[in-house]
Amino acid sequence: MSTQKSINGINIQVSFCNQINCQPIPLDEISKGSPLANVYAKEGVANTYTVNIVSHVPTQLNVDTPPDPNVVISLDNNAGYLYLAYNGIQAVNTSINQGDVNCRVFWFEYNSPVDLDNPPAGTTYNLYHTQFDYTIEQTGGSAEAICVHERNDDPETDRGTVTTPVKGK
Repeated sequence: MSTQKSINGINIQVSFCNQINCQPIPLDEISKGSPLANVYAKEGVANTYTVNIVSHVPTQLNVDTPPDPNVVISLDNNAGYLYLAYNGIQAVNTSINQGDVNCRVFWFEYNSPVDLDNPPAGTTYNLYHTQFDYTIEQTGGSAEAICVHERNDDPETDRGTVTTPVKGK
């Protein structure tokens, strides 16, 4: 798999997104919180960095339509289940720096009917390892760090509210 796209001043090239577990992982064995990520400069290539993300994803997924298709890249050969989104540079307040740090913000996105804040007993997960390179273009700006989040695009479980038209009017 090698998928490439220019988004918000960087060129992203996905090397792979692989499920790395053989059996589904039970709820009580998964880590909570943000996915694990690292970044390092790609040797011999200017302004290019390699990012690795390891994330737990519910085994129950729906085909997804990302909120903004202009800022996402498919992680599953356009099957429609997993995406990487890049929303540009944002100031992130951190106690490490005692103030704001300019970060490139990436989102590992999927759509699952599982309420991740209160998953039902028996919920199982898969572990994914995603690797991509990004090259900063002239309009890409400067950042001191990256921030990686995970997002369930299901509005009933992630955003907390669902809006639908009134029926019969």
